[in-house]
Amino acid sequence: MNLRNEKAKELFKELIAESDILVENFVKGTMERWGLGYDILKEINPRLIYCKISGYGNEGLERYTNKTAFDIIIQAEAAILDALGLKEGPPKLPIADYSAGHVAAIGISQALYYREKRGKGQFIDISMHDIMFAINMRAQAREFMPMAKSLDLGTKFLPIYNQYHTKDGLFAMTTLTERQFKRLCENILKKPELIQDSRFNNPIIRFNHVDLLDEIIEEWSTTKTLQEALELLEAERIPCGESLSMYEVHNHPNLKARGMLCDQFDFSEYNVKKATIPNRLIQFSDTPGEVLAPGPKFGQHNENIYCNLLNYSKKSLEQWKKDKVI
Repeated sequence: MNLRNEKAKELFKELIAESDILVENFVKGTMERWGLGYDILKEINPRLIYCKISGYGNEGLERYTNKTAFDIIIQAEAAILDALGLKEGPPKLPIADYSAGHVAAIGISQALYYREKRGKGQFIDISMHDIMFAINMRAQAREFMPMAKSLDLGTKFLPIYNQYHTKDGLFAMTTLTERQFKRLCENILKKPELIQDSRFNNPIIRFNHVDLLDEIIEEWSTTKTLQEALELLEAERIPCGESLSMYEVHNHPNLKARGMLCDQFDFSEYNVKKATIPNRLIQFSDTPGEVLAPGPKFGQHNENIYCNLLNYSKKSLEQWKKDKVI
């Protein structure tokens, strides 16, 4: 739908009258310039839930709220890149984009509940920057600890919080409690003396000796196969897991057991022989649901929406295509 076109705007307003939720992520003021801002749309449909996702929010300093923002910019300005130790180069995952969608879904659910109780919709202002700032609170809180300035914390979350090599692969491991650290030293590393060592006998002091601890752990882990290391650690109830590649994770037995892997769809028109996409993320006991189809192509449901919902003819649809209305 070309919202710069006057006919398209008319159709859009007709759709709004029939809609529960609108989600948009245009730069602030765009919808208002088109005459389609929330103040206008709520007059058409007072029950409309209007969710706006933007880089820095709809309200705030104009220097930011008027900016065009992308995932990497938001991660940088929320100190996510710093927390991950990415002083240079791009992030590997667009977590700001993903997180904004998830938070928006939560907000929309809350607004639907409110509407069920009060009978009216509302405007939801989602800021990617707000979300990344909140997600990064653990790293920020650590910076304000009294001992933070005296310790070389770097990007470390815990003294043992890393990936370790074996003869044939990598695994991730951490020790969250002193009991776990004690079992690691005594039963895995066979070095009980580490427990009383002045460099390691306090979880805070360990931060200054993380590299040495990692070396000691790898001295042990590189003598084991991946499977041997995991079995030994799991037997001692020490949190650990295999570090998988993008291809390997698609064969994860627990993802298969939970029905999380959808590979029944045909993607041949995209020159992809086979693709696996995630199934539903939330497991409901009474209404489990399933992914019935991948995301639609642009305009795939035009006929169903314009002809069935709004009662226009297929002839009108074809004319709008010619006139670049849709």
